[in-house]
Amino acid sequence: MPSYSRRVKIPGKTSTELYEAISKDIERFLGKAPIGRFEIDRDPEKKELRIKSAIFSATLACSDAQMEVNAQLSLLAAPFRSKLDDGITSWLEKKFSLDRIRT
Repeated sequence: MPSYSRRVKIPGKTSTELYEAISKDIERFLGKAPIGRFEIDRDPEKKELRIKSAIFSATLACSDAQMEVNAQLSLLAAPFRSKLDDGITSWLEKKFSLDRIRT
């Protein structure tokens, strides 16, 4: 399976703030994409979310001022990496009222 990794800097936010905000909105974010059914496993102690669907599996890890995404994509999902980047960027910019995301 092809992989996808990305680190996004979100200045001024603690790992707890990032985790809680992302954990709260992740279903809505994923619901906008045609990925079918998915499962989310939340780990508040590690500040991680693990997501599994038929076309990808991913871990979102929150640390102070940063979120990291590591995913394994199916061959069907791999061509959509740029759309994934754009969707993550747009979502985080809106969610945290940022002018521009730095990776």
